[in-house]
Amino acid sequence: MSDLWWADEAPWVQVIPNDSTVSAVEALPPSGAVYSARMQGLEMTDTDGVFTQFYETLRLPNYFGWNFNALRDCLFDLGWLEATRYLLTIDNAEFILSEHPEERDIFLRILASSAQHWAAKPGFPEREKVTFHVVLLCAPDSCTELKNEVSGA
Repeated sequence: MSDLWWADEAPWVQVIPNDSTVSAVEALPPSGAVYSARMQGLEMTDTDGVFTQFYETLRLPNYFGWNFNALRDCLFDLGWLEATRYLLTIDNAEFILSEHPEERDIFLRILASSAQHWAAKPGFPEREKVTFHVVLLCAPDSCTELKNEVSGA
């Protein structure tokens, strides 16, 4: 399961029960420039919380517009972090936008399209291929519903 966190192929957005266990060897990233961000879904129950978590953990630029289009634009860029592998982990993901469920699909589509964007970019001899993965950790009884939402995004 965890080998997919660093793989160059889909799925790029994964839903994993928070009681799963992996060995340290499986969880270690490959060599190279890696950026891993860990966010808290309990702090992302509304859009301000989502944008704040991303702004703080990804060190988004000051020109970030605090809306979904700006979040998508920043995730399609990531130039200020200068890594070749990105892993975003969100704990308690079942709480993301729980106060605004109509916006949750927008958010999940942004995550999926960002990962697809990076997967579609070719690697070049002078520049290593970039991978972008998202791990949504949730309570085991919430995983099926969240997986369905992610697959529909």
